[in-house]
Amino acid sequence: MDNMWDCVIVGGGAAGLSAALVLGRARRRVLLVDAEQQSNLAAHGIGGLLGSDGRPPAELYAAGRSELAGYPSVELRSGEIVRGEPGFELELADGTREHTRTVLLATGMQYRGPDITGIETLWGTSVFHCPFCHGWEMRDAPVAVVAQGDRAVHSALMMRGWTDDVVVLTNGDSGLDDAQAAQLAGAGIGVDERTIAQFVAQDGELAAVEFTDGTRLPRRGALVAATLHQPSPLAGQLGAVWAPGPIAADALVVDAFARTSVPGLFAAGDIAAQMPQVATAVASGSQAGAAVVQHLLGEDVGLPVPPWPAPSTVTAQYWERHYGQRGRIWSGRVNAQLAKIAADLPAGTALDLGCGEGGDAVWLAEHGWQVTAVDVSQTALGRAAAEAQARGIADRITFERHDLSESIPDGGFDLVSAQFLQSPIAMDRAGVLRRAAGAVAPGGLLVIVDHGAAPPWAPEHVRKFEFPSADDVVDSLNLDEAQWERVRVGTDERAATGPDGQPGVLIDNVMVLRRRS
Repeated sequence: MDNMWDCVIVGGGAAGLSAALVLGRARRRVLLVDAEQQSNLAAHGIGGLLGSDGRPPAELYAAGRSELAGYPSVELRSGEIVRGEPGFELELADGTREHTRTVLLATGMQYRGPDITGIETLWGTSVFHCPFCHGWEMRDAPVAVVAQGDRAVHSALMMRGWTDDVVVLTNGDSGLDDAQAAQLAGAGIGVDERTIAQFVAQDGELAAVEFTDGTRLPRRGALVAATLHQPSPLAGQLGAVWAPGPIAADALVVDAFARTSVPGLFAAGDIAAQMPQVATAVASGSQAGAAVVQHLLGEDVGLPVPPWPAPSTVTAQYWERHYGQRGRIWSGRVNAQLAKIAADLPAGTALDLGCGEGGDAVWLAEHGWQVTAVDVSQTALGRAAAEAQARGIADRITFERHDLSESIPDGGFDLVSAQFLQSPIAMDRAGVLRRAAGAVAPGGLLVIVDHGAAPPWAPEHVRKFEFPSADDVVDSLNLDEAQWERVRVGTDERAATGPDGQPGVLIDNVMVLRRRS
């Protein structure tokens, strides 16, 4: 195909420009499409970039584009890619369609902070998210940290490296347990739980934080816990897998060679869960560009390169990152549907599939069950085992690591539980659940609970996804109706809170099947 690019780079920030430079110098035919919406354009200067410390971001990007003009195989185009299809065919907002051998996603991320009046006009200057980027400018100044929980502790203790005058503002949320509050107090950091009304500016800089009770706390700077989100649905359209982390809600899973879960699709910079800093993005883009070059040479002339990650490797990597990049995720509560179903059952043997950090397994053991708990993440299993030990029920739970697409524990169980055994990773879920049914002892129950619809706070492309109904899930198992009784197959609703505090109603599919004796 005459118009086939070697690589289309999506995004012209630090990572994208850096990758384009490597590819251009490697004489590869590259199209870089830039929407020109870099998240740091509001900042006065870049902090901590060797050779460009304090340089305005727009100036750095202009210099990068100028350098790329010296490489004839690289084309820069202003615009936005609005749709992508496996293969790779990309559609721009102007209707243009481009075909490419590889794609490098370097779109950056959107920073979503709390809804506080005045935050937008001060963002990137005296209100910021990264102490490494802005800490020097805030040295010895009175600074507020607006965050809750572990994020508040981490951010406040980090900020103490630049100033002694730090106060945590939980913005109406109790936010901290006693141990966390004591840790902050030991570092000389105060905590104020009042609700924030607005950031008050003077001469374009933060002057005070005003609370809803009308009082003000003088501050020269505020480190605000922001959550990073993908700026477009493109990665999902191309089939890439992402995982939530302590800062990013949906950063892409990549390996050491910047490769996503989709062969030929690479990612660099903030979208690939790099430290959200320009210096890191430059390095990430350079590494990704080199990886693309080697991948192309592998196809063209047989350059030996590591094989693309296998699905089982990606699965383990995804879940390890899901648990490993942050503290405990488990709320301490059992899944509500399982508790309602199992509360009145006589205790016996149970198999908990996808046990995570052990919430369901611990609850079952405390109610007399002998449990085998399975997960693919060793980090999750370690936390679950530690919780079982702390609760004094370690002798009632056996923890095993399995990729359920490859193996499942042997034996017959009185209860086999699959709670929200859904994944953005490609998985033969029906096959897994059929094997789970095979592990149910005669007279035992198979309990499946999954999402009947996307949460109301999910990205638009996820909300548009049509989840299978409870009947569809059961039908996909192809179970012999003579051997299985449908005790309950339907939906249930429950109230929940989203990652940014949004209230909403979740719809669960609930399936309870009994294996006839």
